[in-house]
Amino acid sequence: MSLGINSPIESIPMSLNKTAAFYSGPHSRGESSLELEAIAAVHQLSFAVQTISVSEMLPRTSELIFVNVTTMEGQPHCLELTLKGWRVTSLRSDCMQGDFTRLELFTKYYDSLYDLMEVISPGYKQRFNEKLEQRLRLLQAGEEGDSLAPASSYIGSPVFGSPDMDSNDHSHNGNNRSIVSA
Repeated sequence: MSLGINSPIESIPMSLNKTAAFYSGPHSRGESSLELEAIAAVHQLSFAVQTISVSEMLPRTSELIFVNVTTMEGQPHCLELTLKGWRVTSLRSDCMQGDFTRLELFTKYYDSLYDLMEVISPGYKQRFNEKLEQRLRLLQAGEEGDSLAPASSYIGSPVFGSPDMDSNDHSHNGNNRSIVSA
């Protein structure tokens, strides 16, 4: 609460370096590293789910973001991404409250979205394996597909460090926060 009196801290101007960093960093566009990871996940996993999107209804901060996903089996999930990792928050889209009779599902954090998807969707694992087989056939035939990213890439896949199994196999409307359907 401000009483109209400037505190000493409020009267100190921001340094030029801090100002430049503030206006040129990811936060200048309202995107945190977690948000960028969530947006990348939306695009990378669209081939193996019915729908996936960053939630526009739930809170979003630089330390917390929610992603809605409907698995190949038709089961909706709301997923949370924090610095701890990925976890299921609910079996409904845009919902932060889980079923307390299934605590093990809602309390475990996963290092990657790929690991979480293998637990909640047998169809994801099947589609992932199909894409991997397709990629291997293309490589064996000597055709050039999308290049495989190094294991140190922003988001690595559990197989061969490829973050994008087939970037041409999904559609989106150009908006990073759009719903992407398989």
